[in-house]
Amino acid sequence: MTGERGQTTQDFAIGVSVLLVTVIGAFVFTQTGALAVYEGTSPGVKQPQADRIASYVVENYSTDEGQNVLRYDEDGGIEELSGNMTRLKLRAGTNVSSDRRTDPIVNVSIVNGTTLEEGARDPATDLIDSGSWGEYRRSSPVTTSRVVRLRNYDCGPVCWVVVRVW
Repeated sequence: MTGERGQTTQDFAIGVSVLLVTVIGAFVFTQTGALAVYEGTSPGVKQPQADRIASYVVENYSTDEGQNVLRYDEDGGIEELSGNMTRLKLRAGTNVSSDRRTDPIVNVSIVNGTTLEEGARDPATDLIDSGSWGEYRRSSPVTTSRVVRLRNYDCGPVCWVVVRVW
């Protein structure tokens, strides 16, 4: 029995190393592998941010006249968003949606109901200002919308608050 030997330490180390490299390689090279966590933010983070902002706008700029009737062209109206997107994002809770504290690019627009009938989602440009607040980019955003009416403005049947997040 002098020529026979069992598994040596070196054989075990090589076998375990090959197994670990194979398992780790399988995680790394798959689409939703272990390193996907470290890539950029996904629409899964941005969609709740857009929903939160839209809900915040409707809840905080509504009047006592009825559900989803927003103050417009008066104190505390929606047009005060023009220079306060950072404050809106903080108050709506978008900067703390994940452990990494993303800071989204946000655009809030009022879209006239007649514009929607024509198939466009352009801001209502006949408003006193542009009808759109915040930065706008051409790339594909995550979008959410709410049906509203504006006090002191005729939207046709309804207006829409459209929130876009990049």
